[in-house]
Amino acid sequence: MNQNKSNTFLREFVSQAMRDYFEKIDGYPIDKVYNLVIGEVEKPLIEETIKYCNRNQTKASELLGISRGTLRKKMKQYNIK
Repeated sequence: MNQNKSNTFLREFVSQAMRDYFEKIDGYPIDKVYNLVIGEVEKPLIEETIKYCNRNQTKASELLGISRGTLRKKMKQYNIK
């Protein structure tokens, strides 16, 4: 899958997930949706990337586009071993 198609696939997935979320809350008061989404997405993003890279933090940080130090900080924050 080329990068453009991959980006479009992920964007469409997130759009659909957000539409579903807003539909399911059905008027329930919410706020700080950005923080909610980032908080829910960041941990599994890091966990799955680490698995995909066979626990190689250097490869995972490159794939994520963050420094290895930032990756290690996030792993500690989320208790990812």
